[in-house]
Amino acid sequence: MNWLAKISITCFVASYLVVLAIELLRIYMPKSAIRSTIRIGFAAAGLFAHSVYLAYHTNLSFDQSLLWFGGWFGWSLAGAWLLAAAYLWLVFQKPNSSIGLFLLPVVLGLIGWGTWLGSESLFTADREKTIWNMVHGISLLLGTAVVALGFVFGIMYLVHARRLKSKSLSASGQFRLPSLEWLHQQTERSLLVSAVFLGLGLLSGIALNLTETPEGIVIPWRDPVIWSSAALFGWLTFSCLGSRLYQPARSGRKVALLVLLSFLFLVIELGIVWSVGHGTGVSP
Repeated sequence: MNWLAKISITCFVASYLVVLAIELLRIYMPKSAIRSTIRIGFAAAGLFAHSVYLAYHTNLSFDQSLLWFGGWFGWSLAGAWLLAAAYLWLVFQKPNSSIGLFLLPVVLGLIGWGTWLGSESLFTADREKTIWNMVHGISLLLGTAVVALGFVFGIMYLVHARRLKSKSLSASGQFRLPSLEWLHQQTERSLLVSAVFLGLGLLSGIALNLTETPEGIVIPWRDPVIWSSAALFGWLTFSCLGSRLYQPARSGRKVALLVLLSFLFLVIELGIVWSVGHGTGVSP
C-alpha cells in the first residue's frame, strides 16, 4: 500500500481539471454517453485520490474514533472534499445539467487556498482535545461547505433566470441547468442547513471557551473571531427566517441574493479568523 502515500495534490487537481474540461466540451459538442462515463470516472478517481491525500498528507487525525483538524491546510482540503463529493452526487441527480461549471471552480479555489496557506498553517489553540473541539471543527466545516454550495446554487439560479428572460439559450442546447424551482428549493435549504451548522459551531465554541483547561487558556469575549462568528450566524438566521416567513422575500431571485451575500460574509469571516488566529487564547 506504499503507492497510496505517493499520491499528491496534483493527482486529484488534475482529475478535477479534466472533469471541468469535459463540462466545457459538453456545451459545444453533442451529448455522448462515453464522455459522460469518462466525466464520472475522473470525478470518482479525483475524489478517491483526494481522500487518500487527506489521510496521508494533512494534519487531520483520528483519535478514539473522533476527527480532529490540526490546521487550515487540512481544513480547507476537507471542505473541498465535501464539495467534490456533492458534485459527484449531483451528477447522478442531474446528469444533464452543467453544474460542474459552477461547482468545480469553488472546489479548486478551496484547494488552492489551502495550498497557499501551506501545511504549516496550524491552528493556534493550545487546548486538550475534547468532544467540544470536534463538534466545533466539524460543524464549522460543514456549515462552510453548505454556504459555498448555496452560493453555487444561487449563481446558477440567477444565470438561468437571466437566460430564460432573455431567451439567450446556447445554439447547441447543451448548456443546461436545473429548473428554477429546484434551484430555489436548494438555495432555501442551504440557508437553513448552514444556519444550523454554524450555530452549532458557535455554541460549541462558546462551550469550549467556558470549559476549564489545565493551562487556563481562554479567548476574550471581545475577540473579533467571536463577534464576527456571531454576526455571521445572526445574518444566516435572519435570512433563513425572512425567506421562510416573509412572503415577498421568498422569490427565487431574493433568496439567491441572500445566499450570495451569505457567502460574501463567510469569506470576510474566514479572513478575520485567519488573520487574527483561530483559538488564540490568553491565560486569565
